[in-house]
Amino acid sequence: MLRSMIAFAFTALASSAIAADMPMKAPPPPPAPVYLWTGCYLGGNFGWVQSSIHFEDSLFGDDGHLSTSRIAGGGQIGCDYQFYSNFVIGVRGMFDGVDINNSRRGVFNDDRIFRSDLHSFATVTGRLGYVATPQLLIYVTGGWGEVQQRFSVTDLVGHQLISVDRNGSGGDVGVGFEYMWFPNVSFWIEWDHIFIDRKSFPLFDTREFENVHRDFDKVLFGFNWRFGVPPVSAPVAARY
Repeated sequence: MLRSMIAFAFTALASSAIAADMPMKAPPPPPAPVYLWTGCYLGGNFGWVQSSIHFEDSLFGDDGHLSTSRIAGGGQIGCDYQFYSNFVIGVRGMFDGVDINNSRRGVFNDDRIFRSDLHSFATVTGRLGYVATPQLLIYVTGGWGEVQQRFSVTDLVGHQLISVDRNGSGGDVGVGFEYMWFPNVSFWIEWDHIFIDRKSFPLFDTREFENVHRDFDKVLFGFNWRFGVPPVSAPVAARY
């Protein structure tokens, strides 16, 4: 009996020594962050905008074209919903300030000065995107845009023939991409074009009128801080 107990003790000690000499298995790596696009956000943006305005006289035809680019900046707020694993729909409101002032003499009516002043623009758009990778969203956008603009026509001595403070509005279309740095912080780059409505305005004390055609382009860079995002531990069924 004593001999059996001694043998058992030696066997246990030997097994412990062998186990101590064996390499320990490394712990599993931490799970990668989960990037979900469902949720709401707010953020800021800045970039380049270009305003184009074309004047056309009812009697003489082309009267001149004004086109100027400036830096703009503002903010946005919106919400997204991810569905069918790789698709995202969303809605966004944006407001930006800009200072564009330009003028020129007419082409045929060279005794007239055409002037345009633009101060801000706003858009309300929806978007449809495709999640190309867990962190990269490629999308198209469309909706409505409005531009706060004043334009005028004066003669060479300063008498006003047209003076209009009028917001121009029209359809907005664009494309862009958004990249998520962290589960709740992303940045984006987007190009948009606003098709501003075209109007005709009578010239004071004349039988003429001016046809005014306006267009507006913007290329903006922005960042979003996302809130209401599902927990990062939530399961994701997306396949890439």
